[in-house]
Amino acid sequence: MFTQARGVLVLGILAGMALTAMPAAADGGRGPVSYERGYYPSIWQGLYGGVHAGFGWSGDADGAVGGAQAGYNWQSRQYVYGIEADISGADIGASGSASACDPSFGCVTARAEGSIDWLATIRGRFGVLVQPNLLVYGTAGLAIVHGEAHGSVTIPGQGSIRASVSESDTGFVYGVGVENKLNDTMSVRVEYLGFGDTNEFGDFGILRAGLNFKLGN
Repeated sequence: MFTQARGVLVLGILAGMALTAMPAAADGGRGPVSYERGYYPSIWQGLYGGVHAGFGWSGDADGAVGGAQAGYNWQSRQYVYGIEADISGADIGASGSASACDPSFGCVTARAEGSIDWLATIRGRFGVLVQPNLLVYGTAGLAIVHGEAHGSVTIPGQGSIRASVSESDTGFVYGVGVENKLNDTMSVRVEYLGFGDTNEFGDFGILRAGLNFKLGN
């Protein structure tokens, strides 16, 4: 429930960013660079790569995310579509403990912690230029997620019993974003990615900012 609510909030923020750009688009696309109405130079087409950083959450777990992405765009007038792959290190984790005590025996303490350690996606993207240097897009594809969990039980006079597990799983990923060209070869973006329910990790979301560099046509 909280993941869905945050996702709706992020969608609203990104939509608001796009709407604030529309007056400039309606004014002939004049912004940082001036363009004639209906003219969309092919500055988006080609190979690109970059880096990203952000924040992720899953239920009571949250933490930082950062990594790199690469992709290829095709452009047809105001429409931009392509494919992108990324890999991220993550520290989306939570921990907890509980104790049960008896005056004659002492306290038995249990501790557990778990985290999403890394994730990777490959996604299609499709967007519309609300002005020549501002793209609003949707994205969807496949995600691979890896995480670890550790637990221990401490018994008075017996020491600790420890266990750990490491798992990877796949799932559906979807999202929306806004990307702005600073010049012909560099752009910045903000995007939200939602990860569908997987067997091991449930559903979770990521909000991240990215910087891309055009590498070729």
